[in-house]
Amino acid sequence: MTKPRSIDWNGCPTRYAAGIFGDKWCFLLLRDVLLHGKRTYSEFLGSPEGISTNILADRLSRLEAAGMLDRQTDPRKASRVCYFPTRKARDILPALIGVMVWSTKYDARTEAPESFAASFQSDPVGTIEWYEAEIDRVDGEIRGFARG
Repeated sequence: MTKPRSIDWNGCPTRYAAGIFGDKWCFLLLRDVLLHGKRTYSEFLGSPEGISTNILADRLSRLEAAGMLDRQTDPRKASRVCYFPTRKARDILPALIGVMVWSTKYDARTEAPESFAASFQSDPVGTIEWYEAEIDRVDGEIRGFARG
């Protein structure tokens, strides 16, 4: 009996996207880096979902290999690394926020403030621009530390 050929995760847009962030931990790490300004291993580890260290290391590596995160030495402390979102990761912001807004509608126990969904629904472009500016601010504070 022959083993079935493995499916190429490229080609189909849904497969490609699922291959990058279809895993719950990758999705949450993208949330943390894009929306919560987290950049270090310890910051990700401190998220309330309680990711284990081996899963965290694996998912950060996967996101880096997929071109979603750029791993660099932290200019504030050379023994630590930072994970910066790439343009590829930042381009997922509208879809990520769209999924989150959808969740606020159907999750009876949502922890998101009402203003989150309302802001995106009334001004999606402005909301994305605000998050883009926050990403730039956080990255600039970290990267600017070495120059300052």
